Amino acid sequence: MKQSRIRTTYKISIVEGIFAQVYGTLSTIGSGFIVKLLVMLNATAWQFSLLSAIGQVSQVFQPFAVAINFHLKNRKKNCIWLTFMGRVLTFFLGFGFIFGGSGINFVLVLLLFSAAFQSMGANIWIAWMSDLVPITIRGRFFSRRNQFLLSAGLIAGYLVSFVMDLFEQDRGTLKEALVTSLNMSGYFIKANQATFISMVFVVATALSIFGLWILSKQPDRKPRHEPHPPTLKELYLEPLQDANFRKFLLYGCWWMMAIGIGSAFWSPFMLQKLKMSLFEMQVYGSLHTASTLVSYNFWGKFIDRNGNKSAMKIAIFLSGINPSMWLFMNAQNYRIIWFEALLSGFMWAGAGIVATNFVLSIASKGREQVYAGIYGAVSGVGMMFTTLLSGILYPTSINIMGRHLEPEQIIFGIGAIIRWTAIIPLLFVHEARSVPLRQIFVNTLGSVHPAISQIKARFRRIN
Repeated sequence: MKQSRIRTTYKISIVEGIFAQVYGTLSTIGSGFIVKLLVMLNATAWQFSLLSAIGQVSQVFQPFAVAINFHLKNRKKNCIWLTFMGRVLTFFLGFGFIFGGSGINFVLVLLLFSAAFQSMGANIWIAWMSDLVPITIRGRFFSRRNQFLLSAGLIAGYLVSFVMDLFEQDRGTLKEALVTSLNMSGYFIKANQATFISMVFVVATALSIFGLWILSKQPDRKPRHEPHPPTLKELYLEPLQDANFRKFLLYGCWWMMAIGIGSAFWSPFMLQKLKMSLFEMQVYGSLHTASTLVSYNFWGKFIDRNGNKSAMKIAIFLSGINPSMWLFMNAQNYRIIWFEALLSGFMWAGAGIVATNFVLSIASKGREQVYAGIYGAVSGVGMMFTTLLSGILYPTSINIMGRHLEPEQIIFGIGAIIRWTAIIPLLFVHEARSVPLRQIFVNTLGSVHPAISQIKARFRRIN
C-alpha cells in the first residue's frame, strides 16, 4: 500500500510539475520572458532589483500558510486554492503595455501578489510531499522529478524564445528566411512583439491552472493525531526554541544574502551589456539545464548517502567560482559563458535539492511546514535585503589592471567572495545523517583503489 502511494505520488507530481515548470519558465519571477517584458517597458537598474527582491519578499508570506492550515484543516484544498490565486494573476501581465509610464509598477505589484500566494501554496506543498515521501529516498525523488520538469521547461523556453526573436529587426539570416518562407514579414515586426508576449503569459497561466486540476488527484494523508495539540503561537515558537534550527537559520540567511548580491542583473547584463539575443540566452539556459539534468542523479544519490550538509559544502565552494568567471566577459568575447553555464548547472543541481531537502531533514516530525515556513521567510528577507542593496549602491564602471569592469561585474565579484564565506555558519549546523567530507573522500579513495588494482592486474595478464 505504501509503495503504491509513493508510485502514485511520483507519477502525479511529475505530470503536474511539468505544467508548473512550463508556467514558471514563461511567466514567473526569474523567467527570461519577465525580464524581456521589463526591458520592453524600459525598466531601470533599480526596478530590476525590485523584481528580484519581490521573489524573495514573497517568502515572508510562507508562515501565513501555517496559520491557514491551522484553522482550515484541508491541506490539499488549501495548497491548490492558494496556488491558483497566485497563478491566475499572471494572466494580466500584458496589461503593463496599456498603462504607459506606470506599466512597470503595475507589473511589479501584480508579480508581488502572485508570488506571495504561490509562496504560501508551495509551503503547504512541501509539508504535503514530506509526509508522502520517506526521507531515505527524498534526494532521489526530487532529483528524478526535476529531470522531467527541467526538460519540459527547456523545450517550452526554446520554442517561445525562438518565436520571440522573430520580432527583432536583427533576427539573423536563418530566421529571416523562415519568416519570408511563411509569408509573415508583415506580422513579425517590432510593433507586434508586445501582443505576442502578452499572449504567452495568457497561455502559460491557462496551462498552469490545468496542472492544478491534475494536482488535485494527488493523494494526501491525514495529519497525525496529537493528544494535546499546540496553539498557533506555540506552533510558531517551537522551531525557534530549537538551537540547531537557529544555527540553520543563520546559515540560510547568510547564504541567501550572498546569493542576492547581483541576483537582479544576470539576465539584464546578458541582454544589455553582452548584447546577447533572447535565443542566445536560451542556449545559455539550455547548457545550464543540460548540466543540471545530468547532475541530478549524482546529487540525489550523494545526498541520500552522505546528507545535505556535505553536499552544500561542495556547492558553496563552486558557487563562488561562477560569478568570478563573469569578470572576464564583454560584448566582443563572452565564450567563457558557455563553460560557466555547465559549471553553474552542476552546482545549482545540488544546491537546489539541498534547498528543498535540508530543512526537512532537521525539522521535527510533523512540524516540517512551520520549519520550512520560518526558514523561507527569514532567508527570503536576507536575499531581498542584498538584492535591493545591489540596486541602491549600484556602482560606476571602473578600469582595473588594464581591464574595464561594468557595474554589474563589480557586484558579481563582491558576491563571489561573500558566497564562499557562507561555509562558516554551515559548519555549526548539525544534521544526523551527514557524513563529513573528509570521510567521503576516504571512502571514495578506498573504492577507487581496488578498481585501479583490478585494471593494473588485467594489463599485467594481457602483457
